[in-house]
Amino acid sequence: MGTVYKARDPVLERLVALKTVNPGLLSKGDTLARFEREARAAAKLQHPNIVTIFELGADGDTRFIAMELLEGQDLAHAMAVPRKLTRDQKLKIVVQACRGLDYAHKQGVYHRDVKPANVHVRPDLTVKIVDFGIARLADSNMTQTGLVLGTPSYIAPEALVGAPVDHRADMWALGVILYELLAGRRPYESPTITSLVYRIVHEPLPPLDAAKLGLPEALVQIAHKALAKKPESRFRDLAEMAEALEDVLGIPRSPEALPPAARERAYERNYAEARGLLAENQLEGALAAARRATAVDPSRTGIIALIGVIEDKLRDGTTLRRPAPFVEAVGATRTSVAPVAPHAPVAVEPTPTPVPVASRPPLEAPVNLTLELRARGASAFRELATFGEPLATQTVQLSPIADLLAVAGTDGGIRLWDLVSRTKTATLRTPMHERTGHDALALSLAFSPDGSLLASGHVDGSVHVWDMAHAAEVPVRLRHDASVGALAFSPDGSTLASGSMDSNLRLWDVGAAMSGEARRELHRQPAGVTSLAYAAGGDWILTGHANRILRLLDARSGRLLATLRGPEGLVSLLAPAPDGLHVAAASHDRAIRVFDLATREPTVILTGLKKPAASLAFLPDGEHLLSVGQDNAVQVWDLHAQQPRAALWGLGEENFAGVAVFRGGDHVAVALTDGRIRVWGPTA
Repeated sequence: MGTVYKARDPVLERLVALKTVNPGLLSKGDTLARFEREARAAAKLQHPNIVTIFELGADGDTRFIAMELLEGQDLAHAMAVPRKLTRDQKLKIVVQACRGLDYAHKQGVYHRDVKPANVHVRPDLTVKIVDFGIARLADSNMTQTGLVLGTPSYIAPEALVGAPVDHRADMWALGVILYELLAGRRPYESPTITSLVYRIVHEPLPPLDAAKLGLPEALVQIAHKALAKKPESRFRDLAEMAEALEDVLGIPRSPEALPPAARERAYERNYAEARGLLAENQLEGALAAARRATAVDPSRTGIIALIGVIEDKLRDGTTLRRPAPFVEAVGATRTSVAPVAPHAPVAVEPTPTPVPVASRPPLEAPVNLTLELRARGASAFRELATFGEPLATQTVQLSPIADLLAVAGTDGGIRLWDLVSRTKTATLRTPMHERTGHDALALSLAFSPDGSLLASGHVDGSVHVWDMAHAAEVPVRLRHDASVGALAFSPDGSTLASGSMDSNLRLWDVGAAMSGEARRELHRQPAGVTSLAYAAGGDWILTGHANRILRLLDARSGRLLATLRGPEGLVSLLAPAPDGLHVAAASHDRAIRVFDLATREPTVILTGLKKPAASLAFLPDGEHLLSVGQDNAVQVWDLHAQQPRAALWGLGEENFAGVAVFRGGDHVAVALTDGRIRVWGPTA
C-alpha cells in the first residue's frame, strides 16, 4: 500500500505514525474519491480498539494518513514466537478485535483487510485495529492479468468468487486469525496462490482436533462457525462471536447484543433510511445506513441488493446532492426546499471580531415551557430560522452567560455563532489551521463558568484554551497521550478537568495555564475516560468510561467515592441536571440514564433511541431532557413519565449533531452535521 514513517508534528510537538499511500493505487477511475470517502468514515470511528486517525492529507501526488503512534507490535510478530501468548491472552485479543470491528460495522464501515499485520497489540495487550480507510484500495487492484496480489489466506470465499460481501467477510478473516492462534497454522495452506484460492473456495475446513490441541469443544465450534463457507452460517455479527468467546473464558458477557425485537426495529429503521436517502440521491448516507442494516441482520436479501445498487451508483459517479439553503427566513416553513442559486449569499459575518462575553438579557420574558409542553407537546415550539455555513460539525457547546454557540468543525476550526443575531462572531484557529486550513478534529468543548474561556479537546491528545475576549488561543501546551473526548471546568473556574482514552484524568490549574504554565494533577483511571462532569457544587467529579462504568471521585483528592453501573456500552455523554445532584448519562447501548448521585442509582432510564445520543441538554425545570443522536429529530423527554413528550423534526436527509437550550430556557438550537444551525422558539 505504501510506507509508514515515524514522524514529528512540529506545531504540537507530538510523535505520529505517517502512512503514505502508493500513488499508483489511486490512479484508476474513482479510486481516489473512494479512498478519501472511506478514510473520512474511518476517521470518525472512536473506539478503544480502533487506531485514532488524526488527519488525511496530501503532499503533491502522495496521499497520507496521520494516526496515533502505537507501542508494541502487530499480531503477526507476536504469533511468530511460539508460546509467547497464553490461550486466554489469545482469546482476549480476538474478543477485543471483535468489539472494535463490530463497532465499525454498526457505524457502516467495513475493514476488508483484516489480518494479523493489521491487528496491533500494545504492551498491556490492548488491541488496536489499524488500516481502516485504505483497505478498500485492494478492491480495485485485487487482480492484474488474472493474478491475485498478495496472499488471500484471510479473504472470505465469497470475496474470492466475486459475490457480494458484507461485515461477515471481516468475521471470516478474524476466524482465520483465531484458528491460527489455536492451531499454530492457517486453516488453508498451499504453495501456489491459485491452489490456495481453490482450497478456500471449494474444500471443507480442516477441523481443529480439540483433544490433541487441548481445547474446549465450545472453542473449536466458535472457530468452525466463524469459518463457515456460507456467510449465513456464521455468527450474525462479531458481538455475538465475542460473547461466545467470553463464555469460553468464563467472564461475564458484555451485554451489548440487541434483543430480537430491538434488532428487528433497528433493521427496519436503517433499511427505510437507506431507501429514502437513495431516493434523494444521498448515496454516501444511503450506503452507511444500508451497511448498518446488514450489520444488524445480515439474513435479509433485500438489503444486499440495495447495497449493490448504491455501490454501482457510487462507482458510476452519479451522486447528485440535493441542494438546501444555508439561510432560511424567520418563520419559514420547510414543507418544500428550494435550491439555492450558486451566487446566493450566506448570511454570516465574514470578519472575526472580539467575542462578547457579557450576558444578553432576553428580549421577552420566557414562557412557562413546562406547562406548554405538557399541554401542547411539539406544538409548543415553532421553527424560527436556519443559518450557518457549509462546514461539517463535530460537536457544540453553549456559553453559560451569553447566547453564543461554539461549533467545532471537522476541519479542526471552532466557529462562534450569536444565536440571537444569527451571525458568526469569530473563528478560533490554531497556527496549523491558519497555515493549512485544517488541524486535528475537536471532540469536546467546555466553557468556563464566566464564559471568558473556552477549552477544546482534540483527537491528537491536545487541549487548547481560548481567550474569548480576544478570540485568541492562550499560549500554553496542555495534552494527553491519546484523544481527549471529555472536558469540564470546575464551578469556581479554577480547574479544567480533561479525560482521555489514555485512561488519565488530568486536573489543570487554570491560573497557571493563563500564565503559560501547564500545571496539573494526574489521576490514573481503569479505562479510557469518555465523558466527565462536575457535580455537587464542584465537590465531586463524575467520569464515564469505555468499559461501561461511571466513577464518582472527590474533586479535591481524586479519591474514589463510588462506582456506578448500569450502562451496557461505552459512556459517551454526561450532562449535569440543574440541581447539581443528578446527571444524565448516555451510552452506546442507545439508552440514557439519569443517576441520583446521593443514592448512586439510576432513577430514570430512557430507551428507544435510534442511535446513541450525540448531545444532551436539560430544560431549566430539570424535568425535561433534550437529546439528538445523528438523526433528524430532537427528542424532548419527560423524565417523570420516562418517555418522549415531543419531537422536533428535520428533513429526512438531515442529521443533528448537537442541541442547546438558550434565551432563558424557552429556545432550542440544533447543530446539523452539515454546518447549519436551526433555532426553535415558543409558539406562544
